Amino acid sequence: MAGVTGSTLVELFAGRVKATPDAVAFRTKSGDAWTTITYGELAGRTREVANGLISLGVEPGSCVSLLSKNRAEWILSDLAILSAGARSAPIYVTNSPRQVGHVIGHSESTVVIVEDRDQLDKVLKVRDELPLLKTVVVMTGEGAGDEPGVISYDDLRKAGSKYAAAYPPALDDRIAAIEPHDIATIVYTSGTTGEPKGAMLTHTNFTDTVAAGVGVMGLTGDGHRMISYLPLSHIFERLIGEWAAIYLGAEVWFAESLEKLVANLKDCRPTLFIGVPRVYEKFYAGVQANVAKQPTVKRALITKAIAAGKEKVALEQSGKPVPFALAKRHALLDHLVLSKLRHELGMDACALAVTGAAPISTEVLGFVHALGVRLVEGYGLTETTAPVSVNPAGKIRIGTVGPPLPGVQVRFDSDGELLVKGYNVFSGYYKNDEATAAAMTSDGFFRTGDVGQFDEAGYIKITDRKKDIIVTASGKNVPPQILEERLKSEPIISQALVIGDRRPYLVALITLDAETCPKWAADQGITYTDMTDLSANPRVLEAVGAAVERVNGEMSHAEGIKKWSVLPRDFSLDAEEITPTLKVRRKIIIEKYADAIERLYAK
Repeated sequence: MAGVTGSTLVELFAGRVKATPDAVAFRTKSGDAWTTITYGELAGRTREVANGLISLGVEPGSCVSLLSKNRAEWILSDLAILSAGARSAPIYVTNSPRQVGHVIGHSESTVVIVEDRDQLDKVLKVRDELPLLKTVVVMTGEGAGDEPGVISYDDLRKAGSKYAAAYPPALDDRIAAIEPHDIATIVYTSGTTGEPKGAMLTHTNFTDTVAAGVGVMGLTGDGHRMISYLPLSHIFERLIGEWAAIYLGAEVWFAESLEKLVANLKDCRPTLFIGVPRVYEKFYAGVQANVAKQPTVKRALITKAIAAGKEKVALEQSGKPVPFALAKRHALLDHLVLSKLRHELGMDACALAVTGAAPISTEVLGFVHALGVRLVEGYGLTETTAPVSVNPAGKIRIGTVGPPLPGVQVRFDSDGELLVKGYNVFSGYYKNDEATAAAMTSDGFFRTGDVGQFDEAGYIKITDRKKDIIVTASGKNVPPQILEERLKSEPIISQALVIGDRRPYLVALITLDAETCPKWAADQGITYTDMTDLSANPRVLEAVGAAVERVNGEMSHAEGIKKWSVLPRDFSLDAEEITPTLKVRRKIIIEKYADAIERLYAK
């Protein structure tokens, strides 16, 4: 079945409900079972919540903040906010009370919908600073309490039913008044530096971008399954996990947590999977660590199968035919080995996997392809409603982020910065005309801040982040991401941050993978008490040193890492050292570990 259409997101949803009212929209784990909500049931609940919001005084064009982990009520709330003619302002659950207060206050939200008591407490801590905030709605009933102005989600739905009975045409009048170029959401950029800015995205931004992206990726047919685990507050998950899912009529399975993702993947068996590079790096490291533990004969067979997969992928990428003998050998090894590896990852039904939000190494990309999972890389930003470009499913070029979406214009400035113009580009930053003006060229192109170029096939290659280029004391320009990606491809390493701006040489702060490294240590017979102890173990440091040397061996002398330090813990969201999509916040980490960095430069 082709995707449904609509000039607004509310029309798009209505079209889906009309087309497949009995199809499953959501699956949520409850105990040992997965409960379901159909598209028809979702529509009914959406109307209740939308009427409830209207009863609370939510006006057309006003804002409602949304603070919750991924769950059915998140998308239900977003649909209701839009149906009421309002706009949503999502907030990451990892945000501090101060950050939560910034989004609610800056967006001028009069209502905020939170998941539970923990998130409610964040709002209550800053409520005195939010004079426009009138009501807090708590999704889980036990979280509401007796605080004034705090109600439960059930109370909101009941208020909606009561309001609908008293004013039957009110909601339909709101829906009819929505225009395609109305603002649908204000997405606050998580950002690796500075205070978040609110990017205004319209209904058309989403509807046109979804249709174009789905077409390029060749997603057709019924029965698609997706698993929702990346934050819906982030534009990547929002576009695919919410709106592409509705466009396709897909089932969205809500993962219980990141820790249970693999187990949930095995239940869901997604046909479409999206992940940030760190997720695929975890797959890569996990498979490698598992292979290393196998008996010699089995390890040799798995290694042979992956090698055959890589050889086949390399030939396909170079445009050369796959010899009959290799094709036959690969087919046998795929049946005996690779299919089982995909099954263990829960990826055996995956027709397409997508990566974005940050750069990914070609080594990891090639490895995933070698496993038999078709992985396409795309590129985009919050301000471009996620994709600027994406690899077509049938013409993937590893190492590129694909050609621009149909109808999207891309050019490169004199310094190589990628500039973009089209239906996917935002309407500006909310209440920040200065930042909006700085982000746009005089002829209406958005400045991405990323440096790149077209290859010979018209595919985009991103070569660096404009503001993150390291210029050493000798004047050498070094893109740190290449070194960092290659270091993170090493199984025992979790994160790496390369430093060297205006310094005589490059150094790196390295953290250990909390899952893979302990398993590796156990196999090596290393005893330790905790990750801090492990990070100082001589044999671990020796292994990290060998990994650094392998990476240095692929670089020029000026681009090599001269000194490095293993930190006692991984970078964390709670410490604001990484973004919700697991990108390092370079400025914060450099400031926090200034003493450790200075020791690396000490004579």
